[in-house]
Amino acid sequence: MKGVLSVEDFRGIGDVVTHGSPLLTITAPVVVIDSREVKGGELFVALKGERTDGHCYVSNVFQQGASWVMVSREWYEKEGSPQPPEGKGFIVTDDPVSGLQQLASCYRKTFSIPVVAIGGSNGKTTTKEMVASVLATGFTVQMSQGNRNNHLGVPLTLLQLRPDTGIAVVEVGINHPGEMEELTAIARPTHGLLTNIGHEHLEFLIDLDGVAAAETQLFTYLQESGGTAFVNGDDSRLRAAGEALEGPVIYGTADLPGRICRARDISVCRDGRISFVLCSADRTEPVTLNFTGKHNVINAVAAAAVGLHFGLPLSRIREGLESLVPAPGWKRLEVMDSGGLRILNDTYNANSDSMRLAIDALCDLPCEGKRIAVLGDMLELGAAGDVEHESIGRYIHGSRVDLLYVYGEKARLICRESPGSCQGHFSTHEELLEALLEGVHDGDAILFKGSRGMKLERVVESLINTRTKTR
Repeated sequence: MKGVLSVEDFRGIGDVVTHGSPLLTITAPVVVIDSREVKGGELFVALKGERTDGHCYVSNVFQQGASWVMVSREWYEKEGSPQPPEGKGFIVTDDPVSGLQQLASCYRKTFSIPVVAIGGSNGKTTTKEMVASVLATGFTVQMSQGNRNNHLGVPLTLLQLRPDTGIAVVEVGINHPGEMEELTAIARPTHGLLTNIGHEHLEFLIDLDGVAAAETQLFTYLQESGGTAFVNGDDSRLRAAGEALEGPVIYGTADLPGRICRARDISVCRDGRISFVLCSADRTEPVTLNFTGKHNVINAVAAAAVGLHFGLPLSRIREGLESLVPAPGWKRLEVMDSGGLRILNDTYNANSDSMRLAIDALCDLPCEGKRIAVLGDMLELGAAGDVEHESIGRYIHGSRVDLLYVYGEKARLICRESPGSCQGHFSTHEELLEALLEGVHDGDAILFKGSRGMKLERVVESLINTRTKTR
C-alpha cells in the first residue's frame, strides 16, 4: 500500500522484538536519526557517528515517545537483549546504516511516482531547488532537504514521501567510485539529471574521466531501467554519455538541434541577479533569477527541461524559477549588502571549477569600489591539489580581481601565481580578519570562497559584525 510500512517489512530487515501490542502497520512513517527530533510515534535509527553513538539515547527516545528503535545486534546482545517498553518495539539488525537503507528501499517500492535524481559535480543543490520549485507549480513535490544527498540523506529523503506526493526530487552526491550505484539501488529513480562533470573529490575519483565514469552510472541505471535522462548538452563529457542513451532530453545554452530548451541574452542586473530569455521551440519567456553568477543559467535551463518534460508551460516554469529565493545561510554565492560592502558568501564548499565560476561572478558583479577575493584551500583534490591551486592563481592573475587574500596551506600556491594582487597569506581567521578590516572600504565587493573545512563563514560573520558596529 502506498506510503505504508508493516511489521512484516521490519522483519525483512532484522529481528523484531516487541512488548505488548505495537502498531502493526505504519502509514507515512516518521524516521529520524537525531534523538532531538523525537516528538512521539517516530522510528529512531541508532547510528554510530564520529562524535556520538545513537545507542546512548535509546532509553531517552522511548521516554520521548518513539514507537520503534532500530539498533545494532552487537549493542542489543551487549545490553542483555532488553525488552522495549510496553507497546513499543526494537528492530535488531547487523548494521543500522544498512537497515536504514533497506527500510527506505522498501518504503520507496510502495510508490509508483516519478523520482528525479539530481547529481553532478557542481550546482546539485541549487539545481535540485530549481527543479522542485518549477515542478511545484503543477505537482505536489517532495525534495531532499539541505544537502541530504549521501548514503544517509537519500534514505531519509525517501522516507519523507507521503501518500499525496506526486513527484520526488532527490539529490545524489558521491565522492567514491561505486556510490552512485548504491544510491540508485535505494532511490530507484525514474528520471535523472547530472549538472556537469568537474574537478570534484579527485582524492578518490582521480581525474575528470574518473568523475565522469562514477557520475554517469546514474545514466547507466536509467538506461537499464527504462528511465529518462536529462543531458546537459553544454558539457562535452555528458553530451558524449548522452549519445549512448535512448531518448535523452537534451538542454543547454547554445542554439543547437535537438535541445528541448536553451537560454539566450544572458545579462547581469545592477543588483547582481541574472536575467535571460528562456527559449523552447517557438516560445520564449524572459526570466530573472534571484541568484548571482551566470553559471546558474544552465541550472535554471536544466530545471526548465524537467518542467517541459512533465508538461508544464513556459509561463509556469518562469513562475517557479523567479519565485525561488535563496534562504539565509545558503552560502552558495549568497549576496549580502552589509557594513558598506557587497559580500558574496560562497563558503559551503569548493573545487577548482566552482572557484572559477565564483571568481567570474565577482568580476561580473556591478561594483563601485574594488573587487576582492578571499580564497581558502580546496580540499579533497588528492594528488592534483598543487596543480589545481596554482591554476586558480593564474586565473585570478588574468581576471578583474583587484585584491587577493588567501587562507590555508594550499592557498599559498594561489597567492604565488598571482603576486600582483595578493595581499598576503594568512594562517588564522583572526589575522585574516585584521587584514581585511584594514584593506576594505565602502563600495567594495568581496568574494569568500573555500572548502567547508576552512570555515570562512566565520570570517564573513566577524567582518560584517565589526564593520556594522563601527559605522
